[in-house]
Amino acid sequence: MQTISREVRLLVLVEVSLATLAVVIHADSISWYEWPQMLLFFLVVVVGFSVRISDPRGGAVTPSTVLSYLLIYLFNIPTALLIVMAGRTAAYIVSRGGTFWRAVGNGSLMALSVGAGGFVFRLLGGMPGQIEFSSVTLPAIIGGPLAHQVANNFFVSYAASRWRGTPFLSSWFDSFRDLLWPNLLSIPTAVFLAILSIDVHHIVVMGYLALLPFQWQALRLYLKRRQLYTQIVDGLVVAADVNFPLGKGHARRVADLAVAIARKMLLSESIVESVQFAALLHDVGMIGKDDLLDRPVLTMEDAENLLDHVRVGAAMARELPRKEIAEAILYHHERFDGTGYPGGLRGGEIPLPARIIALAEAVDSMAFGIFPYSPVSTRSAIVSAILSEKGKSFDPEVVDAFMRAVEGRNVTLDYDTARQAVMGRIS
Repeated sequence: MQTISREVRLLVLVEVSLATLAVVIHADSISWYEWPQMLLFFLVVVVGFSVRISDPRGGAVTPSTVLSYLLIYLFNIPTALLIVMAGRTAAYIVSRGGTFWRAVGNGSLMALSVGAGGFVFRLLGGMPGQIEFSSVTLPAIIGGPLAHQVANNFFVSYAASRWRGTPFLSSWFDSFRDLLWPNLLSIPTAVFLAILSIDVHHIVVMGYLALLPFQWQALRLYLKRRQLYTQIVDGLVVAADVNFPLGKGHARRVADLAVAIARKMLLSESIVESVQFAALLHDVGMIGKDDLLDRPVLTMEDAENLLDHVRVGAAMARELPRKEIAEAILYHHERFDGTGYPGGLRGGEIPLPARIIALAEAVDSMAFGIFPYSPVSTRSAIVSAILSEKGKSFDPEVVDAFMRAVEGRNVTLDYDTARQAVMGRIS
């Protein structure tokens, strides 16, 4: 718990307290007489939640949504809370080890989410242990799982926003949007298993374990798409580094600084991710044009060819499904006062990710003496140059965020070691 903020620790404490209090207060309502079924579901929950798939954005997810929905459909709220809290806690210990406190925190988070789903399920007319399709019960069948998703995304997004310094509401919305369809598609499976469990026997829940490999594969393919973006971007960054040795590492440093600025601007995690990818690829259009930088004098044709790298890079980035990445690459040489290229856009006409990357690239280029900045600039000279171009080359809000990042030591402008490493690689 030492690695997370006080706010996040407080959130975990509240989650554990609420979940434990709910179980204790309503202990007499727990279906103890159904202990065989409770034990069966506990074991299945442990297995289901122990299967983890790494998320390229960080952390991991489990293909266990169906289990949460089953608990909402089959058990009253106190019983469902107890099963999922105990099972999720045990699964966390089995799959990740770590401290008991972290395990209980994860179990409590899931218990509160299931509790919220169960509450809405009952509120909309659903009855635990009874699944019937009608105009009356259908809202409950869908509403319970959706409430579970909203609650779960709430707790996870709040913790992530406090930890990363990103705005909570946009993080919550992004999380809900990303997982909406996968979770909705889990409802029919949960309903089917619930009907079999009620009409046949609870042992059929073991069928969930048979479905687990298929759910795992579906979720893995879903997350693989994000991983593919990263692999494509990494490949292009490596190609750019090989093409232009003097700028080796430039794209990654620009991306790190751009992300730090974006976080200081409290942008959503989705926008921060776009800024990162666009920054990594901002000069990919320079591949094959490195010889132009070595010429003492550029002809008009050479200059146009060099400036055209933004269009080439944007065209390459359009193969990615997020159009804002290509737009940021295309316009990252626009100036806030409208004197940049390729479109002469001014102020807010320039996409925000492009405005952020423009400043981050200028800082790194000054620090390393990369074209068109020469020679290498000192920290104080870089800060002075950026401030002098506030409202001219750079968006004043981006400049202010950059200064907050520097003053808060979220970034460093002491590049001596990095410069020596680069020169050592190309000597």
